[in-house]
Amino acid sequence: NTISGSALILIALIFVASIFLINKYLSGARIDLTENNLYTISEGAKNILGNIDEPINLYFFYSDKITKDIPYIQNHATRVREMLEEFATYSKGKLVLKVIDPEPFSEAEDRALDFGLKGVPTPTGDDIYFGLVGTNALDDQEIIPFFQPDNASFLEYDLSKLIYTLSNPKKPVIGLISSLPIQGQIDPVSGKRSQSWFIYEQLAGMFDVRLLDPGFKKVDESIDT
Repeated sequence: NTISGSALILIALIFVASIFLINKYLSGARIDLTENNLYTISEGAKNILGNIDEPINLYFFYSDKITKDIPYIQNHATRVREMLEEFATYSKGKLVLKVIDPEPFSEAEDRALDFGLKGVPTPTGDDIYFGLVGTNALDDQEIIPFFQPDNASFLEYDLSKLIYTLSNPKKPVIGLISSLPIQGQIDPVSGKRSQSWFIYEQLAGMFDVRLLDPGFKKVDESIDT
């Protein structure tokens, strides 16, 4: 059967409208088809990204050329980069991502060193850079020295923590009550302080933590929580 001219025009209009709608509303949409939803951003991370007031610069230093023959590094680097891109998408322009390959003896390598990153030496004598530097409008700086593939399950947490710290330069003050030596304690024999607990270190990285005496009568007004 032949199709009338008006029908062809209608089909063409529907096609053009469909393309317009896809570009307008789905250009930033992504579908995660991995088995464990490796690239799905949690609601907590989305909240952090949605509350960024001032732009944050992220410098992802990765020795792409040097790691061509190291599959487990390459695979993890792909995951890191794609999650960073996903974070940038949800930040609505507040995260400015720059991917840099610090080749040996280059200005990019000098910049990585100036930021405090260190390359991991390889048997060939080359150094692998695989870290992240974040800076905010106040010139505060946070770094992830090296993305360890063994810590892949903590990737979203590490990125979220770095971004949260930069977007909240003034740390909230929390009062902590415990009868346990979570801050570490002095060994009476050696005179050395024992390692503080992991949970305390994590809290101290994001908050101004002040230990309260278990017998306190009043909470200081400077303590938020």
